[in-house]
Amino acid sequence: MRYAVYFCPPAGSGLDLLGREWLSAGPTSGIAPERWHALTANVRRYGWHATLCAPFALVESAGYDELRREVADIARHASVIELAMQLDHLAGFLALRPHGDEQDVHTLAGQCVRRLNPLRAPNSEATWQRRAPHLDAAELALFRQYGYPYVLDRYRFHMTVSAPASETETQAMRAWFAPRLANRPVARIDALTLCQEKAPGQPFDPLERIPLGTGAAA
Repeated sequence: MRYAVYFCPPAGSGLDLLGREWLSAGPTSGIAPERWHALTANVRRYGWHATLCAPFALVESAGYDELRREVADIARHASVIELAMQLDHLAGFLALRPHGDEQDVHTLAGQCVRRLNPLRAPNSEATWQRRAPHLDAAELALFRQYGYPYVLDRYRFHMTVSAPASETETQAMRAWFAPRLANRPVARIDALTLCQEKAPGQPFDPLERIPLGTGAAA
């Protein structure tokens, strides 16, 4: 069982509706149905979100209540953040990324990573062997210390749109998003959402949405 801390757009917000439309739209022009489902498989599994603290298993001595208390305390001392979003390329795949200053959300994500790290079980040797060969020295150091390489200085707030795609597929997806992103929908980060993966390969389900500034579950 693994847990993660995500930003999930508030229900009914423009960004939430955009994600629902994208994941229920079916293939866009120029992309075969089976290929579209492959490109969006992980987006559907992990949910329409941006990662603040990547998935991790808890150490044996910790339970969900302890995790929840730590996340609530982080939320209690944080303020709402608003980011205008735009379509961008990130490490070879399409994602929604902030247009403008990201410092506040970087700070929030860093707090989540540092505060929750003592509750994180070490990665398995298999996980290390699978990921380590693809990382540079700085990413290896972060992976070793925090269990995930793309944190702190390597963190990039983003909402994944699809897996890496061909140029033709990328252009088709850009065409689909272009009119829907004309006014740059806002990511209103007003809560931390605790999500759970019950077993390897299963979807990440939201457990609690903890509003920023209060520490109380909504």
